[in-house]
Amino acid sequence: MPDGDARVSRYMAALRTAATVAGPVRLTLSGLTLTPGCVMLCAEPSGDAMERLYDAYEDALGEDGWLEADFDRNIWYSTLVHFTRPLTNPQAVVDWVGERRDLALGQVECRHVELVVYRFNGSRIVMETLDAVSLSHRP
Repeated sequence: MPDGDARVSRYMAALRTAATVAGPVRLTLSGLTLTPGCVMLCAEPSGDAMERLYDAYEDALGEDGWLEADFDRNIWYSTLVHFTRPLTNPQAVVDWVGERRDLALGQVECRHVELVVYRFNGSRIVMETLDAVSLSHRP
């Protein structure tokens, strides 16, 4: 995305608006899952702060929220490992993750939210934070 992209400015403004209604988001870290490209940590929202944040962001996006408009998220996750080439023993990874599918890892409280973009830097994909907003407001 080029610097000064008007859409990015709108996304950041919508995130700042949405962050005022949710308060910190609490997640229960509930295990691992696997996609063809990565290993992910699954999380389940505790309470309704995540849903309030998600709904408020969709509302604040307005017409820019077309993707979220008809999408009902049923999984929350964080990517732990991203595969950059074919695995030498994919079955071992499938088995290892499968053994950790229901791994109780505790809870985490997220006190800020970030708007990020992923960019290819010539050798790998890197995440760049465009904006970080506090979730300190408690409704």
